[in-house]
Amino acid sequence: MIKPSLSLKSSILLAFATMVVLVVVGYSALSYTFFFRGMDSIMSANMEKALQLSLEQQAETGVSNPIFYDYVVTTEWQQQPKALREAFGSPPDDVGKLHLKSDKVSFYPSKVMHFLIALENQGQRYFVSYKGEKEKASPLLGKNAKESKQILFGVSFAASVLLILLVWALLRKVSRPMKELTDWTHHLSPEKLTVTPPDFVYPELNEMAQLIQRSLSSVNDSLQREQDFLRFTSHELRTPISVIRNNIELFRKLNVMPEAETKEKRLETIDRIDRASLTMRHLTEVLLWLGREDIDALPHQQCELDSLIQTTVDELSYLLNNKPVTVELQLTPEILLLPVTAVQIVIGNLVRNAFQHTWDGRVVIQQSGADITISNHCQQFRAEPKQDQLGFGLGLRLTEALCQKLNWPYRNEETQDGHDVKLTVLQQQ
Repeated sequence: MIKPSLSLKSSILLAFATMVVLVVVGYSALSYTFFFRGMDSIMSANMEKALQLSLEQQAETGVSNPIFYDYVVTTEWQQQPKALREAFGSPPDDVGKLHLKSDKVSFYPSKVMHFLIALENQGQRYFVSYKGEKEKASPLLGKNAKESKQILFGVSFAASVLLILLVWALLRKVSRPMKELTDWTHHLSPEKLTVTPPDFVYPELNEMAQLIQRSLSSVNDSLQREQDFLRFTSHELRTPISVIRNNIELFRKLNVMPEAETKEKRLETIDRIDRASLTMRHLTEVLLWLGREDIDALPHQQCELDSLIQTTVDELSYLLNNKPVTVELQLTPEILLLPVTAVQIVIGNLVRNAFQHTWDGRVVIQQSGADITISNHCQQFRAEPKQDQLGFGLGLRLTEALCQKLNWPYRNEETQDGHDVKLTVLQQQ
């Protein structure tokens, strides 16, 4: 069974409306009660005054008159009118408290009301009563009572409507920025996560928008790292996989030849397969490290930087086959404490990029200490074709990501006839 649900705005409005109605009804009932209490207080005061005037008149004339201006003042309960005694049944025990009895039946208004109070004067108890009849009541009294009720209910109704409208206006004012926050959240995209959220008027809503943006940015960054890891992995592992596959084919061909003649070539083939497998292992470690949110230090070891560059150039020289391109190396011996696999990835990508995008001309690779410069110069320079996500453009992205995470100064600038790349590999302090 599906439960009916209300929106937050409707729920709050309903709650406030209920509260307003309850408060207004409560105060209206309280006012109604106080109105009749006031009437009772006036009646009590009139009955006390009737007793005083009756006693004063008795003192002046010496005659005891139980009826004084429609008020019956007696010292004995049996002297009170029979109708009143039948209405109350017994005399009141408390002094100074007004008692009321009416002939009201169901929803019909009362026609006769009996008022009774017990008072004391100089140690003597007196019973004062009054019989109120609708036919004898003053028209002004009924008119005033009716007008008072109309005013009371009119003010209560107006107050209820005013408070409900005030609550509605307040909720509308509050709900507008909340709706804007909801709409802004629905239209969030990875491109908009870096844009400062708009002002939603209230500090709480602004803080919530910032929290939503930070949470989505964190999720988006994690997703981006996973996607980059897959792309980087597929790109970087292609070369060692190709090396392994080619050397396996070569090894199979060597198996059909005499072992004595191919022993040295067999060992070279196995050595190349071993190096390629180690490269795959190191690549995986580096890419996993790069994909993590927390930055842990990669394993560092002594690295002959000039030898590593020379080896990389030799391994990638096949990219210059059938190209009128010359390679100029200017290397100086240097041993640094570096994350070797990360250095191999960065330098391999930069050298591969220079070789792939040089059709005729020269490639100059300079290394002095920790500073490396790689530049290519084409005699007929042409704009590079659009790089596919799985092409070498991904290698440059990986290079930039590694340099940024390792805090290595890196710059890649386009020149008139090629590109000029400058890199500084900083060793661990």
